[in-house]
Amino acid sequence: METDTPSASDQPPSTPRTPPEKPSTPTHIHRFRIGANVLAQVVFFAVIVLLVNFISTRHFKRWDLSRNQKYALSPQTIQLLRSLDKPVKAIVFFNQNVPVANDVGLLLREYEFASKKFEKEVVDPYNNLLRAKELSVQYKFGDSDNIVILDYNGRTKFVNARDMAEFDQMDQFAAMSGQPPRIRAFKGEQAITSALLEITEEKQNKALLVAGHGEQSLEGRNLEAFKAYCQRQNVKLEPIRLSGVDSVPADASCLVIIGPRSDFSERELSILSDYWKKNGRLFILLDPEARTPRLDSFLSDNGAAPNHDRVLRTGTGLTRDESQQIGVRTVVVSSPTGTFSERGREISKDLVGVETQLLGSTQSIRLEPQTAQALNIRLTPLLESSKEFWGETQLSKNPAEIPFFDPQHDNQGPLVLAAALEKGAVADQRVKVDTARLILAGNAAWLTDQGLRTSDVGIDFAVNALNWLLNREELIGIAPKEKKPVRLDLSEPTLNSIAFAVIVLIPGLVALCGFGTWLSRRS
Repeated sequence: METDTPSASDQPPSTPRTPPEKPSTPTHIHRFRIGANVLAQVVFFAVIVLLVNFISTRHFKRWDLSRNQKYALSPQTIQLLRSLDKPVKAIVFFNQNVPVANDVGLLLREYEFASKKFEKEVVDPYNNLLRAKELSVQYKFGDSDNIVILDYNGRTKFVNARDMAEFDQMDQFAAMSGQPPRIRAFKGEQAITSALLEITEEKQNKALLVAGHGEQSLEGRNLEAFKAYCQRQNVKLEPIRLSGVDSVPADASCLVIIGPRSDFSERELSILSDYWKKNGRLFILLDPEARTPRLDSFLSDNGAAPNHDRVLRTGTGLTRDESQQIGVRTVVVSSPTGTFSERGREISKDLVGVETQLLGSTQSIRLEPQTAQALNIRLTPLLESSKEFWGETQLSKNPAEIPFFDPQHDNQGPLVLAAALEKGAVADQRVKVDTARLILAGNAAWLTDQGLRTSDVGIDFAVNALNWLLNREELIGIAPKEKKPVRLDLSEPTLNSIAFAVIVLIPGLVALCGFGTWLSRRS
């Protein structure tokens, strides 16, 4: 049997074997170099941490993320703390049973964060008898008093604990059980900032409220809120009748005129003009329904003339007709809405761009730049209406008649509702000179209690205007308000829905998921 054997020529050529690679010798590990590298990294990391901590202790930012911002300081308080020339020491002399003790301590901590010149000390008269006795002798108060003592350059002011909050009346059961009263509104910042203003200013400012022409007066109850805020700003309100004086008293910081119903006499207007020429300060709110030609002439001669119109607009709304049937009809909006102008930022500050509604009739202000320029008066619009409002000059006495815009007689919006006049100011605002200042508004009900309830920021505008008139630009800002607890009022159907969801729906879903998991495991 023959078999085919491959010949040598058919064999594939053999590949030469490569010698096996020699095992590489391990490199020498430089332990010293690795250790030095690790040590350098640790040192660099420690230096970075120290630098971050060093910078953060000097440049840091804090945010209040709470719902009602109970301890967030108002811009006015922050401005006051930043303007302190000398240190202020606040001594909290409370016993442990004072309901506002914790709130006041946390609030004063914010004061400390806002200014390095503000220092707080807490003294418990029961636990620190020696310090309590020393303070009672130094500041001359009783051991049982619960007060905050503010000490600034030798001047002191006491703030009582009862003035820092409003309390609910205790019911009989709470009184018998010895429970402390519940705080309804916390007013700590209002009280402490007001006391700070008193002791940091050398003298109290006096604002004279002009009377005798049907204006809003201090004897009535329409200016209660305005009077309270003036007191908190360390401004004393006093009435004055120009008919009974020869000139405005020298200690007057400004004159306030709110809605005169009758005109000024020639003699009264002469006193007013002399006061203005001597760099006087005026805060005038006009009543659009009154006729005061002499006062209007004085304003017009200085570049701000009342337009004798009614700022209004028309729109659609639900109203009743004579047969008491409700329907959608055209209505007149006679309480205008205005926006604080960017050009008035020096006075408005945080209110720029904020809308506010004025109560009742309002007339617009016509600014006359040529007249003002000739007298070196700077005109600044503070509050302007939207273009939907116009100034109606021929308002009908028939309330059923709907007005319409007449371009030949009426004033086209946007309209100036409030303006500032400053006489003698220089172009460079960094240069401080003594000037005459005037705030003019075409609404007399703005500062009444009802007007301030209508306008949420009306009191802020009034406070800023006063501080600008009194050369207290460092205090211009939103004034501190009462901090009230948030209440959640739920109707009975809503409570029933929540109870059903908590008691039935959520447990049922959990049980259903568990039953489904049990079934899947059995299968």
